[in-house]
Formats: sequence, C-alpha cells, structure tokens
Amino acid sequence: MFLRIARVVPGLGIVFAALVGVAVILASGSPGTTDSDQSWTRYYADSGNRTKEEISFVLIGIAALCFLQFLGSVRGALARAEGEPARISTAAAASGTAFITLAVAAHAAGTLLSFTRSDVGSSYTIDPDLGRTLSDLSYLLFVLSLFAAAGMALAVATIAFQFKTLPGWLAWFSVLATIAGLVGIFFVPSVVVLVWIIALSAYLVVAANRPAPAPA
Repeated sequence: MFLRIARVVPGLGIVFAALVGVAVILASGSPGTTDSDQSWTRYYADSGNRTKEEISFVLIGIAALCFLQFLGSVRGALARAEGEPARISTAAAASGTAFITLAVAAHAAGTLLSFTRSDVGSSYTIDPDLGRTLSDLSYLLFVLSLFAAAGMALAVATIAFQFKTLPGWLAWFSVLATIAGLVGIFFVPSVVVLVWIIALSAYLVVAANRPAPAPA
C-alpha cells in the first residue's frame, strides 16, 4: 500500500496547482489599490466576500502541504540523477521551500483584513489605506516567491542539461520557467511557473509508475 502511495505523491504538484487556481478565483473579487474607499468598505462588510477569502486561505494551506510532499519527490528524482553530494538537488529543495513559504505569506497578507473583520465583528473599522498597504505587501511577497521558484526551475534545468537523465523538453521548459519567475512582477509569467509545476509533476508520476527494466 505504501508503495502505491509513494507513486502517487509526485502527482501532488498537480493537486497543488488546482487548489491554487480555485483559491485565486475565490479571492479574485477583492478591491485593488486604485479602487475607492467605498469599494473597500463595502467589500469587507459583505460576509460572503470574507467567507470566500477565508476558504481560499484554507485551500492555500492545503496546497502548501501538497507542494512540500511534491517537493520531496522532486528532490529525490534530482538527487538520483545528480548523485551525491547532490548540491544542486539540495538547492532546488531549498528554493522550493522558500517559494511556498513566501507564497503562503503573500496570501496571508492578502486575506488578513477578512479574518480580522470576521474575528472582531462590526465594531472593526475597515481602513482602506491599510487595505491598500496589505495588498501591495501581498503582491511584493508573491513576486519574491517567484524569484525563489526561478531558483528551483534553474536547478532542474541545470541537472537536466548536465546529466541528460531528464527529457530535453523538461530542460527547456525549466529554462522558460526560470525566466518567467525572474519577471514575475508582471504577474502573467506566474502562469508559466504554475504550468511548469504541473508538467514536472506529471513527468514524475509517469517516471514513478514506469516498469523497472528487466535484469540482464
């Protein structure tokens, strides 16, 4: 049974991406920094909006757990390809850990007002300027997380090109994900990083379930 579970774990990168997608959709209606003060007050006065943001936070927490399990599979696959002392593989794992830590922090900052308003109640006065500050903080943490994701993708690309044990398409896709992470401040490239995680996860699932070669 545990062997079957181990073969499924690499696919948790796909689950991570799906949960992130749902969480982003749930929190997509929040006001932006250029919206009026009334928009901020009206949005957080609505319990339905706050509930959606709170659910999205929980989903991000579950997604982070899935990503860390997936990251263990990534590190294992890269270490087998690289061999000991597996310095590049360790760098990939460290970058992946930094990525998910910063990403969770970004989402926490973005949903803080909802949790505070629900916790304190109607006596809590929404400060639109505080909301704008938290929104920018959330985005800056998100951009930093993409820099860390770029480090993870670069490590995968390095091992793929140097040791030739990973497919060429994954090596070049990792290069593209590295570039996307470095220009993540424009937001749209972050989609490339997410798709790269899905592709890497799918490849690891296929590799984990591939029949072992027959002994000579």
